[in-house]
Amino acid sequence: MNIIENAIWQVESNLRRNISLEDIAGLSGVTPPYLTRAFASVTGHSLMRYARARRLSEAARILALGVPDILSLALDIGYGSHEAFTRAFREHFGVTPESVRDARRLANLELTEPLIMDASPELTLAEPSIEKRKPMLLAGLIQTYAMKDIGGIPSQWEKFNAWRGQIPNTVGNSHYGASLSFTEEKGCEYICAVEVSDASGLPKELSTAAIPAATYAIFRQPGHITLMRPTIGTAWGKWLPQSGYIADETPLIEYYGPEFDQKTGNGGFEIWLPVKTS
Repeated sequence: MNIIENAIWQVESNLRRNISLEDIAGLSGVTPPYLTRAFASVTGHSLMRYARARRLSEAARILALGVPDILSLALDIGYGSHEAFTRAFREHFGVTPESVRDARRLANLELTEPLIMDASPELTLAEPSIEKRKPMLLAGLIQTYAMKDIGGIPSQWEKFNAWRGQIPNTVGNSHYGASLSFTEEKGCEYICAVEVSDASGLPKELSTAAIPAATYAIFRQPGHITLMRPTIGTAWGKWLPQSGYIADETPLIEYYGPEFDQKTGNGGFEIWLPVKTS
């Protein structure tokens, strides 16, 4: 089972009720933190924000048909009252349900369409190596993104490139990307970085992140940087559920060795997926 496809299916199959993250995770056979991280990594969306947006978008379509009883619609899609539904609808679309019903049109509403996930994003990856890694101290640029905005990560790397060769106490000649956290409320906190032996003399514009010792499933991807998301998607959604391991809470690491060319995106990269035995 591809857990990402299953999560989308659960959302689409439950648009008429307020299904929880715990419900979806349980039906997918994984923990809520695992599903939150995996879904955001693969799709670029917050799972529960996506679920909420889908329910409200379908409600808007029903309203535009002129449904007479808004309270019944609100209860039908999992809201406890007319007021709760109206508040959520106005916060999401900027207008009231009544205005959409009365106008009988969806003009100017930013509707959320279903995500389409099939087997095509999955790659055939070589079996990963399972390796224990010591703690690392990363130094670089940290930025927090709403899930819908993580497409801005490449521009974050462009900003970080200006610091190449200027960071003191650098260890080696490799670069790292790390998704430090995923939360429904704050989104994704991401760092572009190098490893350093200590933080002394670090420019004030840069920050550090301590990565604890962990065991990783290390996937080597020899292809172009544009294969990043399908590589992560295959690791999260296909390999891990069948591996006998479970995800650890340590950040997922992107590793770019000296051979990686940041101008062309060629040279290959590695995905370090933190794992532990159940």
